[in-house]
Amino acid sequence: MISVCIPIYNYYAYPLVRRLTTQIEKMHAEDDFEIVCIDDHSSGYYLNQNYGLCDIAHYLRLGENVGRARIRNIFLKHTKGEWLLFLDNDSLVEDDFLREYRKCVNDKCGVIVGGRVYDKRGADREHRLRYLYGTKVECRSVEERRKRPYKSFMTNNFMIRREVFEKVKFDPRISQYGHEDTLFGYRLEESQVPIKHIDNPVVNGYVETNAEFLNKTVEGIESLVKIYGFMWEDQRFCESVNLLRVYARVKSLGLLKTVQWLYKMLKEPIESQLVGGTLVSIKLFNFYKLGMFIEKMGNEK
Repeated sequence: MISVCIPIYNYYAYPLVRRLTTQIEKMHAEDDFEIVCIDDHSSGYYLNQNYGLCDIAHYLRLGENVGRARIRNIFLKHTKGEWLLFLDNDSLVEDDFLREYRKCVNDKCGVIVGGRVYDKRGADREHRLRYLYGTKVECRSVEERRKRPYKSFMTNNFMIRREVFEKVKFDPRISQYGHEDTLFGYRLEESQVPIKHIDNPVVNGYVETNAEFLNKTVEGIESLVKIYGFMWEDQRFCESVNLLRVYARVKSLGLLKTVQWLYKMLKEPIESQLVGGTLVSIKLFNFYKLGMFIEKMGNEK
């Protein structure tokens, strides 16, 4: 059996779950699948919106917000499948999505990753930053992902054997958005868990505004600072994360204060351009993240 696991937080997930149940019904595969949704203490508005999930899936609500890492571990307690298939709550799936995963249940690998894409129609100026970062950095063809199977791991669309997940869990110390997938992918590699990448992507159904994505970027940097706090001695991990690798290089050259000074000088105009969507550059965005990381590392001292 495949347990489809959908963590929910402040999102209307009913359309996704309805689409998945329709696929199961068309395959006459009710005994092969279960759908389990766990709400991570959403606001009352979304709780009311998602109430209909009780009729078409196993639906649980947490009494407190536990974050993206811990909520995924909780699914082990509320599922019974040999495989757990994790999807983000804003995913858009093709009609044969579950069929493609079901073809893989006899594979000997421990993890199967389907990939992600964005709507090819693009985005308006208000959503340009998220769209550009998603298409240029996060979206990779199956051939590209297979070249670096562990670094290409992402949590939005993957299937994992229960026995593997019981041994390699998400780190519960990561309570906020950002880099829980980076560390989990590294743990899979460390444990020598075979990963198979397939061409079965989901479309990101919700593209954040520039301002929303910038706020999430701040959360992600704060999360990476926290991870670095307990992983800094693991050189292999630090080398595997682009931002940590660049940080180490800048530090070795004695340029931390220089970069931090430039960041403080340019922070407001960069943010203005990023939020306004007037000039969106991945290189500029990466400099912005590096400067923020250095600043927050200084605050941690």
